[in-house]
Parts: sequence; structure tokens; C-alpha cells
Amino acid sequence: VAVLVGTQVSGRIETIKADFNSVVKKGQVVATIEPSLFQAAVAQSRANYRAAKASADKANAQELDAERQYKRAETLGEQKRVAQVDIDTAEANYNIARAGVAAAEAGVQQASASLNQALVSLKYTTITSPIDGVVISRSIDVGQTVAASLSAPTLFTIAQDLTKMQVDTSVAEGDVGKIQPGMAVTFMVDAYPGQRFRGSVRQVRDAATTVQNVVTYDAVIDVDNQKRLLKPGMTATVTFTAAARDDVL
Repeated sequence: VAVLVGTQVSGRIETIKADFNSVVKKGQVVATIEPSLFQAAVAQSRANYRAAKASADKANAQELDAERQYKRAETLGEQKRVAQVDIDTAEANYNIARAGVAAAEAGVQQASASLNQALVSLKYTTITSPIDGVVISRSIDVGQTVAASLSAPTLFTIAQDLTKMQVDTSVAEGDVGKIQPGMAVTFMVDAYPGQRFRGSVRQVRDAATTVQNVVTYDAVIDVDNQKRLLKPGMTATVTFTAAARDDVL
């Protein structure tokens, strides 16, 4: 199984810490993107968050003051010492102050979300391996600029376990009905002429491939590669054993 490792942010590759055939562990740093712009964005977002918090504190203080003014006006109104218009004005100011608190709290939440987004983007400048495995492909160099505007560009391809591999075959539609999971298989590769490798069918995939009106199906074969002789991408010539009988004429 191979995993494509990409980047979710754009920038210039600052360091590369893994190369072809490097053995990596899950969570290990394999590359970094120059983080200055993202650090600046975090600093700006943090300042905006602090400003929003200060605005919220100010709005809360104004609400308390408006509430006291309104209660005082109500008390004086009961004593017939102020006009009703003054009470109405104090009430309106209190309601406006309450709305200001709600707006300020929303501003704090928005600033907090922006700060979290900036922190996540900064975190993405450190690219780590998602699995334990071996690097079989590296597509970037130090100083290269990668763009993640439309889709995540592939930086590394990491094979999870080269001691267990699979062969993807093309079986003609006339023969696919004879292929069953667990069926024994032998195959040869050009790198080792005359040497036969063994495996077994894991599944026959239902998706068909049509090339020049020839329909084939992918029969996936599991192969034990403990000796690490087989490498990804090799071409195999496969023989399926549909039936076998021993000690017969």
C-alpha cells in the first residue's frame, strides 16, 4: 500500500528530511515549508483576538453602566422626580449596550476562529509521514515552491510495507469467471529470469477496464516479499492455477 504525502499550504520548501529509500516512522518530519508568512499571520490574528477581547470588556462595562443608569431612572421615576422621557432614554441606552455586548462577543468568536485557522496553517508547514514505511518517491527539492491552491501537490510517496506486496493483473472477461479468492498463483518478473514467485488471489474487482474493445478485470494477488526482491512498479507475467491433480495418468 502506497500513501501520497502532500501539502495543504503553499510556500517554498525549506528543508527535506527524507529521501528515496528512507525508512520513516509515523509522525516523523519529512519536509518543512518556510514559515515566515504563516508566523506573521498568526501574530496578526493573535493581535486581532486581543483587540476583540478588549472591545468585549469595554462593551460589558458600558452595559453595566447603562443598566445602573436605567435602574436609577426607574427609581426616580417611581418618585416622580424625572420625566418619563428620561426613563425611556435610559432604557434605550441599556438595550443598545446589551446589543453591543452581543456584537463584541461575536467579534471575539470570529477573531478566535481566525487565530485557530492561522495556527493550523502554520502547523501545516511541517510535513510529517502519516504511516510507518519506506519513501519510494520524492517529487520536490529544497527551494522549490509548491502551490496548494487547487489540489494538494504530491511531495512524497511512501510504501507502507514492502515485505507484503500486491500484483494487479489484467484478466480477460472470458477467463475472469474461473478466478476465485484464495486461488494459487505463480508469476515471473524480468528482473529474475527463470525464478517463479508465488501468491494467492485476494479479490477480483468488479470494475472493468476497456482498451480497444477488449474488456479486462483486475485480480489482486497477495505476495510475500520478505526477501525484498520485488520492487514497486515491476511488470509480472502471471499464471493462475485453476485446478491441479497429483499422481494421475
